[in-house]
Amino acid sequence: MQNKSPRYHKAMNIVDVLEGSQFAKIMQKGLQINETNEKLRPLFPAELLPFLRFGNISNQTLFIEAANAMVRQSILFQQARLLTQIQTHYPDIQRFEIKINPNLQSET
Repeated sequence: MQNKSPRYHKAMNIVDVLEGSQFAKIMQKGLQINETNEKLRPLFPAELLPFLRFGNISNQTLFIEAANAMVRQSILFQQARLLTQIQTHYPDIQRFEIKINPNLQSET
């Protein structure tokens, strides 16, 4: 049985298909988050790093996951200094949104 649909007869460049795919967008977002992590980790206190994960930057907000409330509170106490340092790399960041993720502690 032969398929007569024209879409199966058209040759396509695989690179063009992949660049516009949902997978490519996910990969690009992952690379962006990785780059953000590399730039921001040196700015945060070393003792907190095992208990933090940086996420997306959206609407002037840096999203951070903290393993517990103590880590979250420590970041909030240092927020003014940290924001000043972060703005050298990301001038549009104006605030943090810190979510507590208890699973993060078990991953370390």
